[in-house]
Amino acid sequence: MKKYSLEISEDEAVVLFEFFSRYSETNTLAFKNPAEYISFQRLSGQIDRTTSAMFKPNYEEILLNAQNRISNGFEGFYSVGNFPISVIYSMVSGYFWPELLEENGLIVLKSEYSRIKEIPDEPIEAECLINHIHILDLFSHSAGLKDEPFWDSNHPDFKDAWNLAKLISEMWKHKLSIDFPDYIFRIYVTKYDNPIIRFHKVRENHKNWLEEGNIDMRNLKGKNSIITVE
Repeated sequence: MKKYSLEISEDEAVVLFEFFSRYSETNTLAFKNPAEYISFQRLSGQIDRTTSAMFKPNYEEILLNAQNRISNGFEGFYSVGNFPISVIYSMVSGYFWPELLEENGLIVLKSEYSRIKEIPDEPIEAECLINHIHILDLFSHSAGLKDEPFWDSNHPDFKDAWNLAKLISEMWKHKLSIDFPDYIFRIYVTKYDNPIIRFHKVRENHKNWLEEGNIDMRNLKGKNSIITVE
């Protein structure tokens, strides 16, 4: 059997190590044949043995710098003509137009519900915990900072994330109206510490998130609302 040697840079080794550490123990890559998994594991092992960066206390900084050097000047993750439809579907169905469930009196994002181990008893608190996503955690970006505040709000990537959060909030508002037309919801878009979107159902005699005092349902007009906090 012929053997091949693969030459990669130190930056590429660091990036591959991070990639393998996330996916090697799962079937996230959708292996279709044992040979694919075996080959993947062997390559992962080679990277593990040749990469010492993970043992250094500033590993996160090393990784970020390697990612930035490799991706510098690259305009997109896929060329437009070759963007896998599975990636588009996963992104749209998971975040832009999410599947919603009614579970134990709560309206929740299906993608997030199973991840929460301990759900608060208070329903609005529970929904705000379950139904929130951090935009910058979904994509690769260069808006991170080593120290507090940890995000560069003036960076173009942060500004894009903020605009994306506002766009997604409009889609969530519409999706909630379609799936649960008899309920009233509040959707929140907050800019501080990584743009975040969340929602909860409005309930009588309960305090809305970010508000003091219980809600008098008679004062509401029966429409979902978006609250933006910059």
